[in-house]
Amino acid sequence: MNTSDILISFVVPIYKVEKYLRKCIDSICNQTFKNIEIILVDDGSPDSCPKICDEYSLKDDRVKVIHKKNGGLVSARKAGLTLASGTYIACVDGDDWLDTDALQRLINLGINADIICFSAFEEYENGCLGVKNHSVPEGLYDTQNDLNNLHTKMLMNGNFFEMGILPYQWGKLIKRELLIQCQKEVPDQISYAEDAACIYPCLLMAKSVYVTNLPLYHYRIIPNSMVKKEVEPENLHLLFTTLNKAFCKHNLSTALNTQLKYYMWQSLLLKGYSYIHSSMPLFPFEKVKTGMSVAIYGAGLFGAVIEKQCRASADLSVAGWFDKKYEVYTKQGMTVKSSDDILNSDFDIMLIAILNVNLSKQIKADYVNWGIDENKIDLISIDLLEQSAFPDFC
Repeated sequence: MNTSDILISFVVPIYKVEKYLRKCIDSICNQTFKNIEIILVDDGSPDSCPKICDEYSLKDDRVKVIHKKNGGLVSARKAGLTLASGTYIACVDGDDWLDTDALQRLINLGINADIICFSAFEEYENGCLGVKNHSVPEGLYDTQNDLNNLHTKMLMNGNFFEMGILPYQWGKLIKRELLIQCQKEVPDQISYAEDAACIYPCLLMAKSVYVTNLPLYHYRIIPNSMVKKEVEPENLHLLFTTLNKAFCKHNLSTALNTQLKYYMWQSLLLKGYSYIHSSMPLFPFEKVKTGMSVAIYGAGLFGAVIEKQCRASADLSVAGWFDKKYEVYTKQGMTVKSSDDILNSDFDIMLIAILNVNLSKQIKADYVNWGIDENKIDLISIDLLEQSAFPDFC
């Protein structure tokens, strides 16, 4: 890429993030690569965010501000794209931030791809949980064979559930015309996985994709936000139909819709658990029986869902909730214990509440080596997911 010809447009949807907004905007304004424009979209935020946006527009002529009635993240991004004139669009959430040399490091790669994907740190209030990486091989995908290989692994790389390409709009530079075309197909009403509804069709339409696991973005996880209310069935329906529409047009539609099936199971397990119809004490764990005392390993979003379900159940009791990174979670006020404490706990069954099956199998193997009977350890059953019917709205 000839850097003198590149303009990067940042689109930042903003709603109720006054505590974090200045750090976000500063990280963009202070980029070492200077040829940028910054579009702040105040989505009817009722706090001081509108004032902060206007303040930045007065002191930096690269900053443009849109004030609009609240309509959700999708509508805010669409509004921002109407003002964008850059070669690439970079979407940043208003409570996140970038390394100040992020753009320069990406530009220095010299890649002129339609989409450039990079990685992110997961940030909590009291520290970094880890890095969110893409799981497909790094590099340039620009031949039809390369792109076909990417497309068959982008939503699930063959392991439930490990995405080949992270589904987020942040952590990517996307050619403006491509993003505009795909973003307009996403219904404004989608408020869960709205990023995925845009990103995966973008990947299908791109003629070239570059993937790097350079962690240049900082994705903030807000305290006490891990277990949010379930999304409405209509939202899951819109997500499914939007992706299914894009996938069915593609010559790899069969493989893509197989990935979509697993993706919808992931969405149901994380955000629509009560919509799953099952007579089991705890779907999709086959070893769990009525009256059991359950030890739960995993304090991520799925673990939080399972812990909540177990505590609400009259048929099960919770022996404890455990995670290797328990200190990160306890700082957020969660009642999580050290993973070592499982070895001294009394329980009937240990659940590994992690959707990534390969990771779950490794954790199981570790605990078996440490002396826990493998018959007392249960993972999610992929066979059970295969045999189970989706709710009618999918």
